[in-house]
Amino acid sequence: MGTLSENWITEDLMDFEYKKYLVLGYLQQVNDHFNEQKLYPDFAELIAHYKNLIRLKNNAIGLETNFRKKLKGIDYEDLKLVYENTVNDELLNELKQIIEFSEPLMAEGLQTGRSIFDFAEQHILSDHIGLLPLYKQEGYFVLYPFQSTHAYIYRYRLSKINLLQEQVYGLNSNYFLTHTVTFSNPIDRVKYELIEANPELPNPAVYLFKTKTHLPNEETFLPIAKRLLYKELLSAA
Repeated sequence: MGTLSENWITEDLMDFEYKKYLVLGYLQQVNDHFNEQKLYPDFAELIAHYKNLIRLKNNAIGLETNFRKKLKGIDYEDLKLVYENTVNDELLNELKQIIEFSEPLMAEGLQTGRSIFDFAEQHILSDHIGLLPLYKQEGYFVLYPFQSTHAYIYRYRLSKINLLQEQVYGLNSNYFLTHTVTFSNPIDRVKYELIEANPELPNPAVYLFKTKTHLPNEETFLPIAKRLLYKELLSAA
């Protein structure tokens, strides 16, 4: 059914049965990917959906308890103002029902995703090839999957970007080449191959990530390796 829209709760028909169908179909797709140990982009999207759901839940609670009231009249017997509820109770009840149904299911999905993430991270070994230069803000990182005869090399650049009036670091990367690993052409020779392919970096930083088990390259190995590289580069920045 594809990804779930960012505004899936509030857009289209506000109907519990319809939204229930949407969220169940989405979570089934996410679960199918998780069963294959494919984390991204589903895990990041699920985190965003859950955060939005909690934010909407808090807003709904605030709306229900702090809504604006319209003056209806005066109770002269008790000498107090009488207000009428201006909140659409039917709409609010549908919203609360959708949130109450979806929240535990998404939380369970997040727990599954976190378990897969932790497992994958524990089975990725990080190292570097050759001596690391002083300048590490650009270079290469290598993905060497478990029992593979190929290593996949990416070029990276760490740069400062302006985000919400603050300077933060961003990591950009793109595929560079594939290294065929043989007895006469081991993984340690990657750095020589890279220098020959790109003389602009005569002594590049080359980080190596290896897996101790089979992990999906694009959906799990690559994003987690990039996260590990980002943390490593920040500590050296």
